[in-house]
Amino acid sequence: MKRRYHFERKPRTGPMGRIVMKWGGSLITDKSSLCTVLPNRIESLAKTVRQIHEMGHDLVIVHGAGSFGHIRAKEYRLAEGNIPDLEQGEAIQLVRRDMDQLHSHVIDALRDLPIHSHPPREFVTNTGSTFHGDLDAFLAPGIHLTFGDVVNCDPPADFGILSGDDLMLRLSNELPGVICSIFAMGGTPGVMTDSSTEADLIPLLTVETGFSGVHDENVDVTGGIFLKVERAFEIAKHVEHVWFIDGHHPSRMVEIINTGETMGTRISI
Repeated sequence: MKRRYHFERKPRTGPMGRIVMKWGGSLITDKSSLCTVLPNRIESLAKTVRQIHEMGHDLVIVHGAGSFGHIRAKEYRLAEGNIPDLEQGEAIQLVRRDMDQLHSHVIDALRDLPIHSHPPREFVTNTGSTFHGDLDAFLAPGIHLTFGDVVNCDPPADFGILSGDDLMLRLSNELPGVICSIFAMGGTPGVMTDSSTEADLIPLLTVETGFSGVHDENVDVTGGIFLKVERAFEIAKHVEHVWFIDGHHPSRMVEIINTGETMGTRISI
């Protein structure tokens, strides 16, 4: 399983480089227990972010919802929009409150850095990769934080769940100077050949590569690994260095930036 993939051209370093990264919900929360944060994981990721920032890079961090969003959103079918005869208004407010709580943990871990917070409900309308939203606020130097969220939608949906993976796609492809787009997942070294305990790491994933993941429909409301891989392929059309790594080892992000080599899955078109 412990295989590395090395590619010839190394990521460009320097003050103009922008790194976009996703902290998966299963990485920073216990997805089986409502609103349970994993502070040590967040602190470990924050330490790596400080290191990358000190190298001269701007960063955009998109964090997942995990147990702070998916459990209630699933129960009240918020991803489906407005459902007549189902009282969803209170659930929307609860999920947003919970997401703000999780977001505050991320902010606190990075409190000594130049951070900018962007809750999607404040600048996004509609869901999916074609959501409407002005991304200009992400151009300021520093470290930008955003997350999957309940956002307003055009009628008849009225509201829906904006996936952090769709934010990853738009931010990676539309912001200038992005040199790496990294999906940090919880407890898996990258994209695996299948979901069994005997699965192997796929070091290079192309459209011709086969894999069979698992989407936990009982918890995940935004598409799971399949949506992530689909969005990663779209990002790879614009960003050369697109990776899935084990977020339990965030130093692998630094390895990608410095050497173009780490344990994980590189996405290539």
